[in-house]
Amino acid sequence: MEEVENKRGMTAGIIACVLAGVGILFFGVVFVPLAMIVALFGTFLAVKSKNTSAIGVNILAWVLVIIGVATSPLLLVAIGLPGS
Repeated sequence: MEEVENKRGMTAGIIACVLAGVGILFFGVVFVPLAMIVALFGTFLAVKSKNTSAIGVNILAWVLVIIGVATSPLLLVAIGLPGS
């Protein structure tokens, strides 16, 4: 039972990384916000369970989300920054 508790947040972090990567490469308007929601959920679970490896994966997901927002002109315009 303890082993399952120790993995909390890892799956959500991996899913967020995949969604953010797909958002960077393909259709960021859909996938980057989804990655942001999943990363928020995963970060909350990882911090709550004090799982350092899951926190690291979720930090990677947040970095990929930031890159996804920076490379999507529509998302930049949506947050009020000039898109190219």
